[in-house]
Amino acid sequence: MAGLFAKLTAIFETPDVAPETAHDPTAVAMAALMIQLARADGHYDDGEREGIKAALEARFGDGEALLTAGEAAEENALDSHQFTKLVKNAYEPEERGDLLEDLWEVVLADGARDANEDALMRQFGALLHVPDRDVGLARQRVIARQDG
Repeated sequence: MAGLFAKLTAIFETPDVAPETAHDPTAVAMAALMIQLARADGHYDDGEREGIKAALEARFGDGEALLTAGEAAEENALDSHQFTKLVKNAYEPEERGDLLEDLWEVVLADGARDANEDALMRQFGALLHVPDRDVGLARQRVIARQDG
């Protein structure tokens, strides 16, 4: 029973960030969301890891350490809510579209969209309080960059 209580209370806590890291919990949360997307289609390989690391490096710096911290946080997470809550609270609504572009980059990196990835992006958009239209526009901007 104590184990069940611990899991339930963990839902309302922020993701665990190892004490030896001094990373912004929001950056770790964003890394965890990217990793969840990469794993959604059942494949998570070195190419996806490198893409996530590069995106984290560009936005936050120290991509390798954030990737490692994000993998640990995602592995121990019960769901996405703890991560999206941190991101939502850290960014203004108009800034979240740029973050969704980073997430779409992960989804579209392999050139194929998976139904699980699409569902997760809709969920992330809703949890980040971003209208579906803006989620779609973020996807279109990423596609345009990839095609151009």
